[in-house]
Amino acid sequence: MAVVETKVKSSAAAAAVSGLALWAIGRYVFNGSGVPDVVASWVYVIVPGIITFAAGYLARHTAVAADLPLALVGTTATIASAPASPEVSAAGYPAGYPAGSYVPSPAPAPGPPAPPEEGGAGGTGAGG
Repeated sequence: MAVVETKVKSSAAAAAVSGLALWAIGRYVFNGSGVPDVVASWVYVIVPGIITFAAGYLARHTAVAADLPLALVGTTATIASAPASPEVSAAGYPAGYPAGSYVPSPAPAPGPPAPPEEGGAGGTGAGG
């Protein structure tokens, strides 16, 4: 069974709690207070988003065994030059990946583009 990340769990729990928060706002704040309907509807849209985003943002990241350092654009570092994970199964898959699953293969970073040729025949420049 796949592991559900902590950020997903906390956001899902916050979505349930935001329902209770909206109930409390509707019962005690908007009840007979003359709040315009448009304001109430925007509150009902924005409050769950803020609560679930905050819960997901504040939750700790779930470490995954297959996390690899990423190549930086403009450098010579590649994923292939990253140290290999010592946790590899007998089938050759990183720990946490079942046999036959998709494992991203590290690809070397592309090299710099070739410089333009100078003075080649068929040019459109003036001179000669």
